[in-house]
Parts: sequence; structure tokens; C-alpha cells
Amino acid sequence: MKIADRIWNELTTNLYKGIYTNIHNARIRKLSDGINLFTTFATSGAVAGWAIWRDIPELWAVIIGINQLLNLSKPYIGKIRDYELYHELEMFYNEQYFDLDNLWLKISLGDLTNDEINTEYNNIHNKYFNISKKFLKVRIESNKSIVTKSENEWNIELVKYGVSNVSKTE
Repeated sequence: MKIADRIWNELTTNLYKGIYTNIHNARIRKLSDGINLFTTFATSGAVAGWAIWRDIPELWAVIIGINQLLNLSKPYIGKIRDYELYHELEMFYNEQYFDLDNLWLKISLGDLTNDEINTEYNNIHNKYFNISKKFLKVRIESNKSIVTKSENEWNIELVKYGVSNVSKTE
């Protein structure tokens, strides 16, 4: 495999991974926001609806029970607990993509010799290889709806390189 092919493969793969983790992280934020909103409702509703809760104590008990369960379990929901790490992973893919995109532009314009291409690629690879160790324990599951949405966005982004109708395979 030529170095330019390798750079192209890494460029497009990092673009896809950045899009995928962005969509994945948006879902985590929605889940976390939903839990926080429910908790806020349950907490403030306790004071505001005292007369109602007095008449329907079973409903109040269920809401408080769910609220307590969510508050206690939230630190153990890995995606929510580790959200910042997932966000850093998203930024990792995006930053690596931008560095590779810049290198690809230089290659496309013919501004670099083969030795310069190799040197720049190795610098990028070494930079991100060392950072990647931070994400060894991060697992992002494959989700069919996220894959479909990611592939659609990925194909749109690839058009700027003159590529279309690409299907992601790994």
C-alpha cells in the first residue's frame, strides 16, 4: 500500500469515527439531560405539588422511588459517568482528521516530496498514537441507527474530496 493510500484511508476513517462519536455523544447528552430534567421535576414538584401528593401518595412514592434510583445509579451508568472521556475521544478523531486533511491537501497540491510526506505522516501518526492510549478502555457499541446516520453524513462530507456513494466497511 502506498503512503498516500494509507493517509487517505486514515483520513476517511477518522472522519467517519468523528461523525459517529458525535452522534453517539449527542445521545448520551440527551439521556443525561432527561435524567436531570426528571430529577429536577421530582425535586421541585415535591414542594409545588404538596396538596396533590397528599391526595395521591402512591404516585408520589413511585416518583420519589424512581428519582432516588436514578440519582443512585447515574454514577454507575458508564456512558454518562465517562461522558467527558467520550467527548475527548470525539475531539481526538476530529483533530487527527484535520491534521490528515491538511496533509492530504499538501499531497493533492504536489507541495511535498515523498520523504516529506513520510515525515509528516509519521509525525501525525506518532502524535496520535501516544494520545490514543488514553482511550484503550473506551467502548462505543455499534448501533444500526447511528451507523446509518453517520454513513449519510460521512458520504456528504466525502463529496468535497470528489468521492460519492461510499459504504463504510471495517
